[in-house]
Amino acid sequence: MKAALPKLVKSKPPAPTWREMLQLRPVRNPGLEWEEEEGRVVLHIRHFEKRNWKMRLVNLLISMPDNRRIVLDAIGTDVWQMTDGQNTLGRIAKSLAEKYKLSPREAELSLQQFFKELGRRGYVGFVKEETGNGKQETE
Repeated sequence: MKAALPKLVKSKPPAPTWREMLQLRPVRNPGLEWEEEEGRVVLHIRHFEKRNWKMRLVNLLISMPDNRRIVLDAIGTDVWQMTDGQNTLGRIAKSLAEKYKLSPREAELSLQQFFKELGRRGYVGFVKEETGNGKQETE
């Protein structure tokens, strides 16, 4: 009789705590082009290929541009400029709270949502503080 092999389950690392999240340092995607126009950050998004079948189908029906411009508002521009890999989420939230007269919690939640969307789209990544062995971890 053969022994049953155990099932291998990929487990996700545990989600960071709120305090750990505030220590993350967001960094811009170096492949993303951007510029400032009239005091606002403008992201230039290039669509090199229509990735999935849904996008290809839509492109057959409606001609979609290969390039897109995303103009950030004043707060988004301030956040983008602080997204340099040096400032932590906590430091950025504190700066926003002071400049725009927000409660610390309001600033943190708004920032969390903003970076969640930027991260989902691949516009930013996050760097963890240095570990004990002197190396930085990225997410």
